Amino acid sequence: MIEVIATILLIALGIYILIGIVFYFPFIKNGVRKIDEGVKDAPRFMKILIFPGTVALWPILLKKVKKGELS
Repeated sequence: MIEVIATILLIALGIYILIGIVFYFPFIKNGVRKIDEGVKDAPRFMKILIFPGTVALWPILLKKVKKGELS
C-alpha cells in the first residue's frame, strides 16, 4: 500500500515538473517581460539562473502572466 502511494506521489511530482519545464520556454520568450520589463536585455546566464524557480513556481508565474502584473 505504501509503495502505491509513493508511486502515485512520484508520478504527480514528475508531471508537475514536466509541466514546469514546458512552461519555462514560452515564459522566457514572452511571459517574463509581462512581469518585469527590465529583463528584455538580460544575459543568457540570467535566463539559466531562473530556470529552477520557474519550474518550481510555474502556477504562480502563470497567474501573474495572465494578469499582466508588474513586480
